[in-house]
Amino acid sequence: MEDWLQVTVTLPPIAAEAVSSALFELGSGGVWEDLPDAQGRVVLRSGFPQDSQLRLMADLPTALTNICQAMGTTLADFTLVLELKPGENYAESWKKDLKPLKISPHLIISPSWWTEPISNEENSKVLRLDPGSAFGSGHHATTFLCLKLLDHLAAVEPMGRILDLGAGSGVLALSAALLLPKADIKCLDNDPETLFAAQKNIAQNNLNDRLEAQIGNLSDIDGLFDLIMANLTRNTLLELAVQIAAKSNDHGKLIISGILADQAPDVIKGFQNQGFSPIRHLGREEWSALLLVKGRQESPLPEREIVPEEEKEEEHGEEHEEEQKEEQEEK
Repeated sequence: MEDWLQVTVTLPPIAAEAVSSALFELGSGGVWEDLPDAQGRVVLRSGFPQDSQLRLMADLPTALTNICQAMGTTLADFTLVLELKPGENYAESWKKDLKPLKISPHLIISPSWWTEPISNEENSKVLRLDPGSAFGSGHHATTFLCLKLLDHLAAVEPMGRILDLGAGSGVLALSAALLLPKADIKCLDNDPETLFAAQKNIAQNNLNDRLEAQIGNLSDIDGLFDLIMANLTRNTLLELAVQIAAKSNDHGKLIISGILADQAPDVIKGFQNQGFSPIRHLGREEWSALLLVKGRQESPLPEREIVPEEEKEEEHGEEHEEEQKEEQEEK
C-alpha cells in the first residue's frame, strides 16, 4: 500500500468547521479531531494521497488565509504540519480513534464499524453512526452538549415535530428518533454530500419511516416545529434567528451550539430579540450549548453548567471492562 500524506492543522476553535470543510474540498479522504493542544487550540488531522503535497503547499495556506479574514483571526494562530506516513488506508485510519460514546443512561452512539461487544447494562438505545465526510460523531463537545440537552428534554416532555437544522451526519435527528419514538422528525441541510451521509445513517438504523432528509434552506420547509436543533456557528445562528423564530411553535424549544463560551451572551441576546428565553446553558471545554424556549420569562439568565470530566466519554467493549476490573483489583 502506498505511503500517504498527513496534514495536521492546529487552530482556534472558532475556525474548526471552516478548516474541516476546506480540507475536504482540497481532496481529503478523512478529517479527524485529536485532543486539543496546551493552549486549547483544536488539532485537526487529515489524510491525502502522497502526490498531493505540492498542490497542498500552494492551496492550503491560501484557504487558511481566507478563513482568517472571514473569522477575524490571523495566521499566527494556526500551525500547519505535513508528514509522510507509511502505507495505510488513510481514508479509513481516522476510524480507529472513534469508539462507542455513552451520552446518558438512555443513549449510546456507536460507530457503524464497531464489532466488539458494547457494555449496555442499562439497556440504552444504541445509535449506529457513520459520520462519513460530515461532522457529527457525537464526540465533539458541541454535538455532545446538544445531545445532553436533547436527552434532558426527551425525559421531561413529549415533542411533536422536530427539525435538525444543518443536520450533518444526522446524529441529532437520529438520536431524537430513538429518544422520542412518537415524534415527526426532519433533517435539513444545504450540502448534498452531507445529506447523503444523513440518509445513509437513517437507513442503517431502520428509521426511514420516522425521518425525512431534505436538501435546502429554512424557507423551503412548511409548518412549525416543537423543537429546532441547530449546531452551527455564532454568525450563522444570528443570521438565521428571525427564520428560526418564524418556524418555531408558541412555547417551542430551541437547542443551539457551535458557539464558544464568550460568544454565548451575544447569541442569547440575538434570540431574546426574537422572543426566546434561555433556560439552560451547558459548557464543556471552551464550547457552550443553549436550551431556549419561545416566550418571555422573568427568570434570570441560567448559569453555565460545566459538564464534569467523568461525563465526557465512556469507552465500551471488552477492553474498557478489563480496565475496570484491573482498577477494582488495585483498590
